[in-house]
Amino acid sequence: MAVRWNCDRCKVSVGRLDGEGSALPGTWTLVDGVTYCLTCSRARAADAVLDALPETTSREDRFRFRRNALIAFELDRTPAAPDRVIAGACRTSPKTVAVVRDELNLPLHTAESTTPHPV
Repeated sequence: MAVRWNCDRCKVSVGRLDGEGSALPGTWTLVDGVTYCLTCSRARAADAVLDALPETTSREDRFRFRRNALIAFELDRTPAAPDRVIAGACRTSPKTVAVVRDELNLPLHTAESTTPHPV
């Protein structure tokens, strides 16, 4: 357990107010010894897709690939979350999330949950 956790990408820092050690926050990731906050994990998922695209890819297609990468990241992170929750996290529509969920052959969650999900 660490007293403070620091995102290696954006340098944001989190910890307990009482200065006690704490486990890595549930929305953070640790990859090969490098720590990322949720915002940076999302950005890394989008960047990986954009970096793989040819330079000739149109701006509209780059936007679509980035959006779909963010949705796929969120679906992987919280697969049971309703489409409306994923849409809110990705700043898109639930219909777009449903399309990506279908493309990834993930089960469709039609019942809206009353349990809050981390975003």
